Amino acid sequence: MLIDKKMIVFMTVAESCSYSLASRKLSLGQSVLSHHVDTLEKELKVSLFCRKGRNIELTPEGEVLYQEGKKLLTVARQTEDSFSTMSNQIARKINLAGDALTCSFTLPWMLAEFKKQHEDVNFTFKHLCADDIIDGIIAGDVDMALVGHPLSHRRLTVEPCFHDEIILVGSATQAPKSMELGELKKTPIFWITNDHGLDLLLRQKLKENGIPVKDLNVFMEVEELSILKTFIKAGVGYAFVPRLSVEDEIQNNALREIEVKGLTLERVNYRMFLKTKHTREIVSEFIEFIRSSQWGDFKVVTVEQ
Repeated sequence: MLIDKKMIVFMTVAESCSYSLASRKLSLGQSVLSHHVDTLEKELKVSLFCRKGRNIELTPEGEVLYQEGKKLLTVARQTEDSFSTMSNQIARKINLAGDALTCSFTLPWMLAEFKKQHEDVNFTFKHLCADDIIDGIIAGDVDMALVGHPLSHRRLTVEPCFHDEIILVGSATQAPKSMELGELKKTPIFWITNDHGLDLLLRQKLKENGIPVKDLNVFMEVEELSILKTFIKAGVGYAFVPRLSVEDEIQNNALREIEVKGLTLERVNYRMFLKTKHTREIVSEFIEFIRSSQWGDFKVVTVEQ
């Protein structure tokens, strides 16, 4: 949307005469709405609302802004409609996001295959946290996202996409080929911090197997996967990572997969997109492409709706 988010919040609150009703319409918390309105009032140096019992009403200044806002929204929608129709570059762009490491090792192959059939399509990709992904999809800034753990929102469709095995890896020259589950407590572990779904899965599954994370020898948290791999290759420690993210290193004997007896870790990655009857054609084609395709050793799961 061309209009600033604060203005959209203000217009919705003004039309609803209620923060709670506007909150439901926008699927945003009332505190978030209040923050946007407060910021707008500070920027304009006026009060926009006054309270009347349980409801709120526009001040004279708020009424002026509301009338001007309606004009702005009309022009913005007309402009967006024109560009959507006239500009092939905009109409043929797919905006993607993700919060999981696996995105880095699955999306390139997905996009390459799709580009063979749609050479004129361009993509953008952002690595975002879960809240920003949800906000981005609702705002229309993100067309589809891949996440490593299930999220729920009434305005979004969330579907299982593909399975992802999590394995323990260590130095190819120093790490053992296997270890007992109890040995994990003495093993120096790197903990990767930029994949929330992986973090949740490990905490849950390790606890179920009698090893809460607090009992592990986690001696370093690492955000970047490339740095993590370098530490592991040097024999400094071990880490739980998606198999897809270290497949090449294992095949080239740069890293070693370690069997942890009695422990199997697998997660499902999910695709998310907006529930709407007006999805752009190219976005719909891409979603269907993912539903019906498979890459390498993992299969994209088609889910009965």
